[in-house]
Amino acid sequence: MLKKYLEGAVGDLKQLYKLSEDDILDIKQANHDAIFGRVATKERLIETFEAKKRAIDEQISRKASQNNGAGLDSILNINEKQLLEELKTKLFELKKINRRYARLVVSVGTFYSSLLEKMIPTEMEGYETVIRQSASFLEIKG
Repeated sequence: MLKKYLEGAVGDLKQLYKLSEDDILDIKQANHDAIFGRVATKERLIETFEAKKRAIDEQISRKASQNNGAGLDSILNINEKQLLEELKTKLFELKKINRRYARLVVSVGTFYSSLLEKMIPTEMEGYETVIRQSASFLEIKG
C-alpha cells in the first residue's frame, strides 16, 4: 500500500512541475488565459497529493508502531526508500520552479502597476488612493 501512495504522490508532483513549466512559458508570452485555465487542475492535484501524503504518513506510522518505533531504514524496503527519496527530490524541484514562477509573477505585477500609475496617476490621501487630476493623456470622468 505504501508503495502505491508513494508512486501516486511522485506522479502528482511530476504533473505539478509540468504545469508550472507551462505557466512560466505562458507568462513570458502574456498568455494569461492559459495560466488561469490551469488553476483548477493544479488545485485538484494539490488536494490529491495532500491526501496521498497523509496516507503515506499513516502507513509509515503504522509500520513504525508495528516495529516498536524502529527507524525508517529498518522498516522500509529498498523500493519504498527509493520512492521516498524521489518524493523528496520532486518536492525540492517543484519548490525551485515555483520560486522562479513567483519571481516572474511579481515582475509582471510590478510592470502592470507601474504602467497603470503612468497612465492614471494616483495619490494617497490618508488611507485612500485618489486619482490625480493631472492624468497625462486620459480624460477622467468622475
